[in-house]
Amino acid sequence: MITLRKLASLKDDTRRRKFPLLLQGFEENLKSGGSINRVYLAGLADMILRDRFYEEKVHKACRSLISALETEGKEDTLLWSCNSLRYKLQSAVGAEPGDWDFLPSKNEAARSERVSGELYLYLDGVRSPFNVGSIFRSAESFGIKEIILSEETCSPDHRRAKRSSMGCTDILPWSYGKLDDLVHPLFALELGGTALESFPFPEKGTLIIGSEELGVSPASLDAADSSLGRVSIRTGGLKGSINVSVATGIALQKWFNTFTF
Repeated sequence: MITLRKLASLKDDTRRRKFPLLLQGFEENLKSGGSINRVYLAGLADMILRDRFYEEKVHKACRSLISALETEGKEDTLLWSCNSLRYKLQSAVGAEPGDWDFLPSKNEAARSERVSGELYLYLDGVRSPFNVGSIFRSAESFGIKEIILSEETCSPDHRRAKRSSMGCTDILPWSYGKLDDLVHPLFALELGGTALESFPFPEKGTLIIGSEELGVSPASLDAADSSLGRVSIRTGGLKGSINVSVATGIALQKWFNTFTF
């Protein structure tokens, strides 16, 4: 770790970029139950406090951190103080966080193996790497056994897909395939279908997810309509639609909780 003296000698912009990184290191140690150098952290907070570049909300967060450091045995309060200060520092330099920048929750359940059923997902022309990654993250949580991708779908190996998946593209099996390769019965998440609450979700089958712009392709819709049909999510907004990754997560949660695996 860089010494406080060396940190103070850096150019202003460089030093200000270092501050959040150093705080993140402290957060990781606190999350894992490790020890931290309280003297160093107090010196870091004092250095930030004396930097007039920052607004009062940053200085206030510094004072809260210093106060937390003065109280032994309040590791959760200290963690929250570090986290609050870090994001205020990032905001001060215009570096707003993406979902993939967040540290994993210390309460995140760890399992030796995934809980899944014969549930499959077919991404039919989902082109945004962010959406692909987000869908993988929901699918990993809600029991999907494998994701099959149409040739028009963005690769899960795309840098942004891997980041937004929070590592789930490396956990969940996936492959490129065609409609003929899918496990039946088939059903599509699309407008004009049976309401989510009353749809007869199968214990085994494939849910088809369409593209952000055009929805499910005509060929896939025909295949779904000849099988289980369409499932729809009721909304109350003026737009009448929601992001494809959000919609997928809602449908997968309902499907997964219909059965006990």
